[in-house]
Amino acid sequence: MERLAWGKVRGALLACRILNVLVTLLAWVTVPLQLVTTFVGGCLVGCTFGLLLIPLSLIWMVFLGLLLATSWVWDRVEVLRVPALVAVVRIPIAIVGIPLALVAEIYVSLVPSMGEFEGRKEKLVTCWVWPFSLDYWRFSLRTKPLETPEDERRYDQLVRALAIAGVRIPPRTDWV
Repeated sequence: MERLAWGKVRGALLACRILNVLVTLLAWVTVPLQLVTTFVGGCLVGCTFGLLLIPLSLIWMVFLGLLLATSWVWDRVEVLRVPALVAVVRIPIAIVGIPLALVAEIYVSLVPSMGEFEGRKEKLVTCWVWPFSLDYWRFSLRTKPLETPEDERRYDQLVRALAIAGVRIPPRTDWV
């Protein structure tokens, strides 16, 4: 059983690592563009008294829904209970999810944050840790301690994915 669990984690961490390599490679293009788009976008948002942020936020909500949905599907494929079949089914999910997370990350990078740096960081990390995006949202909103061994396992997987993305998460002792 432990071997099956490690294989599942390894596949998810591989998808996360592939995504982060692609993000790093595309950073050579997106970072210079980000300087221009955030400046111009910030000016446009200021000229429209913030109304431009409404459609930009709606677009992010679509990306967020798709990221969380593909993350949920990635996790629910385990219902098949045949390790080889689970691995095969996850390949098309990764083919859809990795580019989706990459495009969402580029979108967040290029849209002006308008001073909401913490919100922007949450969006970027949600993209960087795919297929753990759903777990990241669950644990980032969590205020109570972990109750089950399954929660402990999922949290440990998330910490590994966050390490791949270069993000630190507060220790569990900080939860009330």
